Amino acid sequence: MCTRSYVWTRFTVPLLVAIFVRCESFAFVSPATTSPMSRVTSFPSSSMRSNSRLYDSSGGDNNDKESEQPVNDLDIFGQPKDKPRNKNEDEGEIRGPDRIKSCIPYTLVLIDGDSFGRYIYERIPPLGSLDYVFLRPIVDAVHVAPLLGVLLFVVFALGPQFTNQSREVRFNSQQAILIDVALIFPQLIGEAIADEKIPRALLEPCTNFVWYAYVSLVIYCVTSNLRGKIPNQIPFVSAAADMAIGPF
Repeated sequence: MCTRSYVWTRFTVPLLVAIFVRCESFAFVSPATTSPMSRVTSFPSSSMRSNSRLYDSSGGDNNDKESEQPVNDLDIFGQPKDKPRNKNEDEGEIRGPDRIKSCIPYTLVLIDGDSFGRYIYERIPPLGSLDYVFLRPIVDAVHVAPLLGVLLFVVFALGPQFTNQSREVRFNSQQAILIDVALIFPQLIGEAIADEKIPRALLEPCTNFVWYAYVSLVIYCVTSNLRGKIPNQIPFVSAAADMAIGPF
């Protein structure tokens, strides 16, 4: 009996010790010595995942807001900012030589309305000198040969229509004719009261008003044409001129 216990103890105890040592070696093995398959992949905790989703969502919302905001790609003139501009490009509604051609018909208005500025020329000598140098010779020629005035009227009224001028030139010519026709009414009134003894204190303001009115219209039209803009803002007159020349 003692022999059996001795034998069992002799073989069993070393076997248990060897198993225990082997288990301890597996338990305390270092990460560097483990195989790639034995490494445990670490996953973020639920709080970290929620925080990451919060940051991602906030960033996405900001991006969405930025993308939803309208982008203004136009400059102060309503043209694309990235549009290449040609320095030689003639911008405006009236281009090139048409700017000068559009101003010529208004000389007819200055000739026919020159008589309304006699009081202003007396009070402002420099204006009288300019009138004497530039307009007075043409005005005197029209008075000497009345057919010359009729010829100028017909040339400005029908000339642009038959010479295939641009629509802007024809518009300005027609508008100048209408302003000149409007001057007929104060001229008729002046001729009707020419023999009456009307005090100058009443006659001078009325005459000056007509001069200021048509000169202001001429200055507006000429400056607009030189800037390349169609002078179509005169009440009634511009609408009538636009209707007279048609859409083309």
